[in-house]
Amino acid sequence: MTQPVQKVFMNKDNKANFTCPVCNKARLMDVSQYKDIDKAVKVKVKCPCGHVYSVLLERRRHVRKPVSLIGSYTADEKGMDIKGRMTVVDISRTGLRFKMHMQHYFEEDDQLNIEFHLDDQEQTLVKRKVIVRSVHGLYVGVRFASDQHYDKLGTYLLYQVG
Repeated sequence: MTQPVQKVFMNKDNKANFTCPVCNKARLMDVSQYKDIDKAVKVKVKCPCGHVYSVLLERRRHVRKPVSLIGSYTADEKGMDIKGRMTVVDISRTGLRFKMHMQHYFEEDDQLNIEFHLDDQEQTLVKRKVIVRSVHGLYVGVRFASDQHYDKLGTYLLYQVG
């Protein structure tokens, strides 16, 4: 039976704590050689006990929480008024990723206005200006234009996201 791949977070000193799934021995290792790679990094780790296991190295500063939040986006790009429906699929303190319900062609650094409802008890409406970081098919990764979240989103991120 194969072990599930562990997810390990890199800290600000470019180190990661690896824990063997067999003997539970932990070791802190330098992983700075992976910090500038733009795609997911999967590494094999050999424990002193002899067990070899795979680890997915996460380089994000903040944990992303999977969600399913319905909303919409608007953009006034290149003289066209673009509007669409979306589903936020994950969120962190610095940004989020959403799936467009219909294809629009955004580029890195495009600015969008988004709004969506949290899955809290009040179904709080959140409105934010965001900046496009990546587009993969219908999926758009964005960062918040401001990291100041003094409203219900701040509370949601503080208590709901790692």
